[in-house]
Amino acid sequence: MPNKSSLLYLSRFGIISSALYCIPVFLFLKDERYSATWLLYLGSAIFLVCVFSFGLMYGGKKNDDPNKKYNGFVVTTLGVIFSCILILLLTLVFAPGVFNIGASNDVLRQTPAALSKNAGHGLLFSMLANAIIGNFCAGTFATVMARGKTEENKLPPNA
Repeated sequence: MPNKSSLLYLSRFGIISSALYCIPVFLFLKDERYSATWLLYLGSAIFLVCVFSFGLMYGGKKNDDPNKKYNGFVVTTLGVIFSCILILLLTLVFAPGVFNIGASNDVLRQTPAALSKNAGHGLLFSMLANAIIGNFCAGTFATVMARGKTEENKLPPNA
């Protein structure tokens, strides 16, 4: 059994978080209009809940080891990396024309005005930027909040 602070042990939580994040991304890509960008933010909220629950579950134990303090950030970083890989794979399956060089009007015909229709890289950029920036901010916030909650539980009660 791997050590509880090893990269292999923590990567399974990052994979779970990124897989749950990619469910709304799958729904976003399935609709060929690409106008429901709120699904990407819903995925970031799901990512936040997953990392927060990991922090509560992992930090709920009496861990005073200083090496384990930053495991939430490791899970967040691994989750962001895995979610970017999954986004690229999902885009390759559901919108392969995005990766073509030149115009991809047949793929991105009904996209919103904010996304460039000249090349499909605007769609890919939007999804990757949401995965990197949104998930990293959500995961960092969840890690800090879970760490604060576990530190609060260790305080003696006010009498």
